[in-house]
Amino acid sequence: MYDYKIENQKSGISGQLFHKKEELVKHFFETKSFNFLESYTRLLDEYFHDVVAESDTARKMTAAGTPVAIVALGGYGRGEQCVHSDVDLLILFEKKVPVTTDELVKELLYPLWDARLETGYAVRTVKECLVMAWEEFDILTTMLDARFICGSSPVFFQLMEKFRNRLSRKYVQKSLSRLIEESRKRYQDYGDSTYLLEPNLKSGHGGLRDYHTIVWYARIMSDIKCRRDLERYGFLSHDEFTTLEHSLEFIWYIRNVLHHLTGRKCDQLHFEHQKEASSRLGFRGRDTHQAVERFMGELHSKMDYIKQINLMITEDIQLTRKARFFTGMQKSTNYNGIVVRQRRLEFESMEMVPSTPELLLQIFVESGRLQIPLSVEARRIVGEFAYLVDDAFRRKTSNVEAFEKIVASSFWEFNVLNVMLSTGLLVRFMPEFGSILNKIQYNQYHLFPVDKHSIRCVQVINGFKGKKVDPAHEFYSTVYRELKNRRTLLLAALLHDIGKGDPGSEHSLRGAEIARKIMNRSGYCNADVDEVEFLVRNHLFLVKIATRRDISDEETSIFCATKIQKIGVLRKLYLLTVADSMATGPKAWNEWTETLLRDLFLKTAGIIKNRELATRKASQVIHKKRDDLVTLSRNEGFEESNLLKMVNSLNHRYLLYISPGDMVEHLKLYRDFKLKDNDFIWKITTEKKSDIRTVTICGKDRPGFYSKLAGVFFLNGLNIVGSQAYAFMDNCALDIFKVMPPRDRIFENEKWKKAENELHQALADDSFLEKLKGKLPVSLAPVSGRAVMPNRVKVDNESSSFFTIVEVFTYDFPGLLFVITNILYRLGLDVRVAMVATKIDQVVDVFYVRSVDNGKIDDPEDENHLQKSILAALPPVREPLPV
Repeated sequence: MYDYKIENQKSGISGQLFHKKEELVKHFFETKSFNFLESYTRLLDEYFHDVVAESDTARKMTAAGTPVAIVALGGYGRGEQCVHSDVDLLILFEKKVPVTTDELVKELLYPLWDARLETGYAVRTVKECLVMAWEEFDILTTMLDARFICGSSPVFFQLMEKFRNRLSRKYVQKSLSRLIEESRKRYQDYGDSTYLLEPNLKSGHGGLRDYHTIVWYARIMSDIKCRRDLERYGFLSHDEFTTLEHSLEFIWYIRNVLHHLTGRKCDQLHFEHQKEASSRLGFRGRDTHQAVERFMGELHSKMDYIKQINLMITEDIQLTRKARFFTGMQKSTNYNGIVVRQRRLEFESMEMVPSTPELLLQIFVESGRLQIPLSVEARRIVGEFAYLVDDAFRRKTSNVEAFEKIVASSFWEFNVLNVMLSTGLLVRFMPEFGSILNKIQYNQYHLFPVDKHSIRCVQVINGFKGKKVDPAHEFYSTVYRELKNRRTLLLAALLHDIGKGDPGSEHSLRGAEIARKIMNRSGYCNADVDEVEFLVRNHLFLVKIATRRDISDEETSIFCATKIQKIGVLRKLYLLTVADSMATGPKAWNEWTETLLRDLFLKTAGIIKNRELATRKASQVIHKKRDDLVTLSRNEGFEESNLLKMVNSLNHRYLLYISPGDMVEHLKLYRDFKLKDNDFIWKITTEKKSDIRTVTICGKDRPGFYSKLAGVFFLNGLNIVGSQAYAFMDNCALDIFKVMPPRDRIFENEKWKKAENELHQALADDSFLEKLKGKLPVSLAPVSGRAVMPNRVKVDNESSSFFTIVEVFTYDFPGLLFVITNILYRLGLDVRVAMVATKIDQVVDVFYVRSVDNGKIDDPEDENHLQKSILAALPPVREPLPV
């Protein structure tokens, strides 16, 4: 019986292989040598040569008339072996697989496994390979990448000859179709890496698989043998190939760093590894740009180039498919010098471009109008002649109007602006856009680089128009249809983050200055210039108010109406805010944010439209609700006189924003509370459309109640996500909390009962929650690689006439609400409204508070003491530990 361990001890082959690989990796990281992939591939080739040359099993197979060929597949076949990539192998026979094949597999693979190399292998005959190639896409691509290593070369070349013959005679179109379909599925699964801050270096759009697709296409069409043949066979120009090589080297280096850091095959560049990767590549901070931001910007630039090359090649694939794709009436253009050929836009003659540079813009106008992409050659021509765009070109009215049409025709499904950006023409026409090109916003809030985010914002707004609007966006579509002069909204969307190119200033203010300069240069009237400047300066205004202020307070919407003044400007600012949030990511756009923003918009619009304060309308609502409440409550066993007394004692704020149905339940809860004569009584309900629990508490109006409740919830692992507090009846309070349910749903009732008992204890004994202090973290840190933001506390006495608003910016941790509200309680402050939101890297907790004597905290010394006390109670923020 074959004993591979004894053989390994004799030869030491696995140990030699392991040490050779380690030396190769060490040399690679010391010298940043970009030939590591080829060197590692040669090392593996030498190993297989040696094993097969010394193998008695292989010799016996040859002598028995069943010679074997050892074939490299996948990345190993292409000669692109990364540190922890799988070693993919095909053990190939001509007609039958001999019974001794298992022994050969052990000889080949056991030393690799001992050397800690991940190995995948297949044992097949020539016929099996040919049958499977046309049935499974993965087998097809491995055949395209297959490379002979050692053994019987005639067996390998017989396979490849038959494969090429069948491919060229029968399977070209089918293979191309599968290539496109698999790419589409991959983009759905992994997304567009050129848009993501944690890109997938292999499978995402712009990753290495896009490059592989280019190679596979070239091998299907022309049977190229190596990467350099992409240029030799005319698939890429010399400059395109050179840039592709630089891009691949950069990405391969990062991928090897990622493999080395994680100790395994890994293609997702997560935040915790980005800082180390940027350091190894020698990136340094510049001005206020972090080194890691500059590194990620460079990576996105390289990946975007690979993506654009892949898109051009994909268009070529479409052109080579069956003629049925091009049947029917050809669309025609409206501009001399631009023609449609085989469903692609082209310049009629390259010689016309220097004398008529307007063609550079007009071809994009026609692309958006006809929904036809530019040909590969047309994109190349645009890039080569982009230098013709000078200041006079930018100021010309017809060119400005052409650019407006391009912006208005850019959709997510047909992305004219992105193509214009990739050719370099967008930056030539608007040089200021170059400052945000591939610029990374290094936080958990944004998913996309600034330039891609800005274009995405335009596309979201364009998605609100037309007949086929997403049903979920119908409200935004209605608002959009009410707009006049929509071009200012689209220009503001494109420019809203232009100020981020100057990291030394507040980006909204700096962006407004840049937007004014661009608008003036383009010859817009003063009204348009002022409107775009206002929209850019205030593009964060509505979302900050909606998520950090109590929009049920009439003062909030009055404040917004006073600032915005015009209903048309409000509509544009609202749609810009929605599009900005949608284009940012799920941390910025969710059901909660959407609802708050819509409510704020409607309330502010009502005030602006009516040209008066909302008090009159609010008074009408309150009177009607009182009548409805009395009607609904009569069947609940209340005495008429007591019922009227209770209803009349309810404060206006409560009546205005609570539904009559909920009010009835609250009155019943109050009645039960009075009967039990307890500190509090609560009711827990599950919301219909979410997993949130609503905890409604009626109890004695006493300072510190919120703090103690937050402490008890922390003690029981219950997370508060929002709350409202109302004065209720005679010296009572009604608190409504939104709470995440406990993890253990089976014993949820027991958990709530335990929390209720502990709240009674906490209310009776101020020291009951002292034990929580040992459970709190001693320091806070963001995710490794993130910019560290210090804890901050803001005190606002302007936004509300009755409350002091305290905003706390910090990193989230269990017990955060307890820490803050406990300090507020110790300072003699009562929490009336609390809002909890995760924003950017930090959380923002907002509290509406009053002192125990119902006064605001408006003395400067008291404000300062309040800020210092909260900051002292929060765990300090430290730098994240290095990877």
